[in-house]
Amino acid sequence: MKLFVKTMIALLLIGFPGVLRAQTEDIIIKGTVTNKANSSETLMGVNIQELDVSNRVVGMSITDYNGQYVIRMKNANNKLVFTYLGFKKQTFEIGSLRVINVQMEEEALELAEAMVTGQRMHTDGSGFTIPEREISTAMQTINAKEFEGLQVGTLDEALQGRVAGLDIVSTSGNPGSGSSMRIRGTASITGNKEPLIVLNGVPYEVNIKDFDFATSNEEDYAELLSINPDDIEQITVLKDAASTAIWGSKGANGVLMVTTKKGQAGPTLVQYTYRFTRSVQPKGLKMLNGDDYSMMIKQAYFNPRQDESAADIDEFKYSDTFVEYENFNNNTDWIKAVSQTGRTHDHYLNVSGGGERATFRVSGGFYDQTGTIIEQHLNRFTSKAYLDYAVSERLKFISDFSFTHVDNQRNYSNLLGTAYAKMPNVSIYEQDRDGNDTDVFYNISRNSRLNAAQRDMINPVAIAKLGVNNLKSYRIVPIFQLHYNLTGERSRSLRYQMYVSFDINNNKNSGFLPWEATNNTWNSNQVNRSESNDSESLSVLTENVINWQPKLRNEDHSLTLYGALQTRTGNSGSQYIASYGLFSDKTKDASNEAYLEGVSTGRSNWRSMGLVGRVHYTYKSRYIISGVVRRDGSTKFGNKRKFGNFPSLSLKWIVSDEDFMADTRSWLSMLAIRPNWGMSGREPGAEYLHFSRYAAYDSYLGKQATRPVSLRLADLKWATLREWNIGADIGLFRDKIVMDMNYYHRRTVDMLFSNISLPSTSGFASMSYANAGTMDNDGWEFNVYTNRLVRRGDFSLDVNFNISNQVNTIIELDDRILANYNKDYDFRNGTYMTRLQEGHSFGSIYGFEYEGVYQYDKYDEEHGHLDAPVARDKDNRVITDETGEPLPMVFAAGTTVEYEFRGGDAKYKDQNHDGSIDELDIVYLGNCNPLFNGGMGFTLRYKTLSCTAFFNFRYGNKVVNAARMNAENMYDNDNQSIAVNWRWRKDGDITGIPRALYNYGYNWLGSDRFVEDASFLRFKYLTFNYILPSNWLKPIGIDRVSAYLTFNNLYVFTKYSGMDPEIGYGDFGISTDNAQTPRSKDFTLGLTIGF
Repeated sequence: MKLFVKTMIALLLIGFPGVLRAQTEDIIIKGTVTNKANSSETLMGVNIQELDVSNRVVGMSITDYNGQYVIRMKNANNKLVFTYLGFKKQTFEIGSLRVINVQMEEEALELAEAMVTGQRMHTDGSGFTIPEREISTAMQTINAKEFEGLQVGTLDEALQGRVAGLDIVSTSGNPGSGSSMRIRGTASITGNKEPLIVLNGVPYEVNIKDFDFATSNEEDYAELLSINPDDIEQITVLKDAASTAIWGSKGANGVLMVTTKKGQAGPTLVQYTYRFTRSVQPKGLKMLNGDDYSMMIKQAYFNPRQDESAADIDEFKYSDTFVEYENFNNNTDWIKAVSQTGRTHDHYLNVSGGGERATFRVSGGFYDQTGTIIEQHLNRFTSKAYLDYAVSERLKFISDFSFTHVDNQRNYSNLLGTAYAKMPNVSIYEQDRDGNDTDVFYNISRNSRLNAAQRDMINPVAIAKLGVNNLKSYRIVPIFQLHYNLTGERSRSLRYQMYVSFDINNNKNSGFLPWEATNNTWNSNQVNRSESNDSESLSVLTENVINWQPKLRNEDHSLTLYGALQTRTGNSGSQYIASYGLFSDKTKDASNEAYLEGVSTGRSNWRSMGLVGRVHYTYKSRYIISGVVRRDGSTKFGNKRKFGNFPSLSLKWIVSDEDFMADTRSWLSMLAIRPNWGMSGREPGAEYLHFSRYAAYDSYLGKQATRPVSLRLADLKWATLREWNIGADIGLFRDKIVMDMNYYHRRTVDMLFSNISLPSTSGFASMSYANAGTMDNDGWEFNVYTNRLVRRGDFSLDVNFNISNQVNTIIELDDRILANYNKDYDFRNGTYMTRLQEGHSFGSIYGFEYEGVYQYDKYDEEHGHLDAPVARDKDNRVITDETGEPLPMVFAAGTTVEYEFRGGDAKYKDQNHDGSIDELDIVYLGNCNPLFNGGMGFTLRYKTLSCTAFFNFRYGNKVVNAARMNAENMYDNDNQSIAVNWRWRKDGDITGIPRALYNYGYNWLGSDRFVEDASFLRFKYLTFNYILPSNWLKPIGIDRVSAYLTFNNLYVFTKYSGMDPEIGYGDFGISTDNAQTPRSKDFTLGLTIGF
C-alpha cells in the first residue's frame, strides 16, 4: 500500500514540475509535542504533515513514545501542520526555524452554542450521495451491528429474514453450500435469477464459462463465501427498477450493495475476535431397522403374484448357510454412521487508525469448519487492506485490496440421501465368521440378486473416507479510486472520480472415486477414476464519474447532476480432464499416468459498457424528483441490438414538512409518498450468439470436415423489465418507530429462453436463445423497526418486523416454448408433470390427487365392501358393464403399461370419471413460491448486557418431499421409514399407506400425497452479548472486551414432515427435498478484545 501511495505522489509531482524547487541542502526540523494543559505530558502519535503552497502533503512524520519527532523538509517555504485527535490543529511557517516545540490545546465543543445542521447521507456506491430523507426508491439498509455476535459464515445467512421482499433459502447445511436468493420473485425461467452483489461500488461476479459443470451434487459454489461478514459495515438492498437502473442489465434481479468497514482517524486500534460453534443435525425420518426391513421387503416380493419363492433371496433369509450371512444380519444405522457433531473455529483480527490526511484498516480472518456429515471440512482465509489518503484538500487516493482462499473438502455424493436408502441389515465393514468387523469396507457383490440400484449403491461411509471431492478457490480483488475536486470552491462542487478494479478468480475442483468404495472390478473405467476441472477468470472494470452540485442563489432549490462511463472487459478459461485406472489412492490427480477418458477446454471473452446520466432535484427538501438514464452495450448481441436504453423516474413528496401538517409534528416525524417507474434489461448467458459457429465433424474424402453447429442470432433482443412502485415512509415520535411500505408491479417482456428444440428439417437440433415470453410479478412489502422504543433508566427495548407478498404469473409464452418444455406424461412412478402454463406461476406443481388406499380388493355391496377399485361416475355411482359387473379402476387404459388396481393399492381421484387414471386426471397442486415471507425480532438491553431474538418465516409454499416418497414406496430394495409398518396388509385394513409391491404397481405416482405445505416459523437465533465495564480493563491496557453466547436454529414450527422445510429451488422452479443435509442446530461462544 505504501508503495502505491508513494508511486501516485511521485507521478503527481512529476506532472507539476513548476512547483518543485531545487534543494541545495537538507532541512531537518525536530522538536517535542506536549499537552498545553500539562506541559509534562508528551503526546505520542501526533501526525505531522508538510504542506506545499497548494496544500498538498509532500512529507509526513509522527511523534514517538516521548512525543519527539524529526522530519526532513522538502522546501523551507512549506509549512508544518500538527494534528491529534481531540486537540486543535497547529500550523507553523518554517522560515529559518529548525527546532519547533509544540504545545497542543485540547478542543472543547460548546454544545449549547452549536447549531446542528448535519443529516444522515446515503451513497449508492457509485459516488452519488444525497440526504437519506430524499431517497425516492425502494431500498432497505441493514447495519452489520444487527448481526454482531452471530456465527454466520456468509452474508446470505446474516440477511435471511431481515429484508422485506428478499427471500433467501439455503440449498443445504453442508459447509460452503450456496443459497437461493430472490428479490421480488423471479423474472426469468432459464436465466440467472440471483441478485447482483456490489462490493464497495464494484459489481462482484463470477464470469467463468461453464463454471459449475463439474459439480456433481446439489451444491453450487457459494459466491458470497468470498466476503467475510466481519468486514461488512452495512448492506443496502435495491429492490425496484428505479433504484437498480444505475447498474443496468446486471441489476435486473435486484442489487445487494455491500459496504465494508474503513479506517477511522485516531490512535491505532487492534481488535481480535474468536468464535467457537458446536453444531448437530436435527432428527429426520425414522427408518426401519434390519429386522423390520427384512420382514417388509419379503412381503413386497410376495405380494405382486402371491409367490413365496419370489422372496427366496439369500440376503433377506438370515440363514447361516449363506456365505455372507454375517454381512447381512445387522441393524446398521447408516444415518448415525455418516453423521457427526460439527465444530467451527472462527478467528478474526483487524488493525485500524490514521490521522487527518490518511486512514487505514487491515484485517484477516481464518474460518475452520467441520460439517455435520463425516469428512466434510472447510477452511477459508480472508484478508483485506484499505487505505484512504488525502494528498490535499482536493485530491484523494483510495486503495482497497482483498484476498480470499477457500479449501472445501466436500463429500463425493449426497451421503445423507444414500444413508436413508441403504439396506439396514448390511454391515459397514466386512465381517469375519464370528461377526467381527475387519478393516475393509463392505460392498455388496455384483453377483447378488438384489435390485441393481441397491446392489451397486456406494457404501456411504467408504466413499466419505476414501473418495475425494475438493474445491479450492482463490479470489483477488484490488480496487483503486481517485477523487478530485475540480473547482475547490465551497460555493459549488464539481467532482471527478475514477474507479479501476480487477477481479481475479481461480478455481480447481478435484474428484476421485477409489475402487475400494464400490463393487466394481478393479479395471472398470468407473473406479480409480479421477476428474479435474480448472477454471479461471479475469475481469477489469473502469468507471469515470463527474458529479456536480451547484450552489444556487435560492437555497430552497437543490440540484445534483451525475454522469458516468463504465467499461468492463474480461476473459475466462477452463479445462477438464478425466482419467481412470490410476495405480492407487496415492496418485489421485487426473494428470497422472492412467487411461485418459476425456479432455475438454473452454474459453470466453466479453466486453460491455454503460453510459449513465442522473439528475436529482429538490425544492424545499420536500419535493424530490430523481431520474436516471442508462445506455448499456454488450458484445452478446448483433450490431443492430448491441445497445439498450433503460430509463427511470422517481418522485417523493414529504407531506409531513407541509405547513398544514404542523399540528402533527409532535408525533409524526415523517410522512412521505414516493411513486416511481423504471426499466431494466437482461442479456443472454452466452457469447458469440450473433455469429455462425462451426465445429469439427468426422471427415470428408479422407480430410477433416467442419459443419455449422448453431444458427446465427443477429436479431436477438434484450429482455426488458418494466416496473412501477408506489411507496410510503412513515416516522413516529421522532423516528422512534420507522415504517416503509411498497406496492409494485413488474412485467418482463421478450424473456430469453435457451436451447429451443428445432425440427430436424432445419439442420440444427436446437436454437441457442430466443425472445419468447412475458411474465408478471406483483406484490407488496411492509417493514417496521424501532429506535429505543422503550427506555427506562438503564433498560431499553427495540422490535423489528417485516413481511412481503409476491405473486408470479406467466402471462404469455411462444408456442415453441410450450412445445419445448411441456413434454408428454411418462406414466412412471415418482414423477410429476413438468409444465409451463399461462396464467400460473413459475414453480407450479402438477400431479394426481391422492385419496388414500383401497380398503377392499373386490366390490361387495352386500357385505359393505364399498371402498374397492371400481370405476365411478361424477355422482360416485359404480359404473358397470353390460352384465352388471363393476368396471375395474385401471391405470393408463389402452397403453402398454395398463394396470388394474387391487385392494391395498393407492387410490387417485378420477377427475373425468372415465375409469382410467392417466394424464387427463393431472391437476394443479400448488406452487413452490411463498405467499408471504419475512422476519421479526426484538432486542432487550440493560446497561452493557443485551439479548436479541430473531425469527424468520415463509408461508404458503409447497415442497415435493421426494425423501418421504422414496422412504414409503416399498417398490425396490431401499430402506423405508417406520411409517410403512402401518401399511395395508389384508382386506378391511384402514390406513393411508398402500401395500408393499416390489417393482410392481403404481402406488407412488406423483401426487399431492408427497406435496407438502412447507410453511414454517423458525426461531433463528437467540444471542446474549455482554460488554465488560471499561474501568475493569483500563488498568491492564485493554479498551474493550465483549462476550456473547448465541443459539442458532432453536426450533422450527411447521407441519412439514421432513427434516427441514427450507428447501431450495430446482428444475422448473420446483423445490424438491432429496434428503439434503439439513440446516444444523448449534450454539456459539464468542469473545472480542480491543486494544
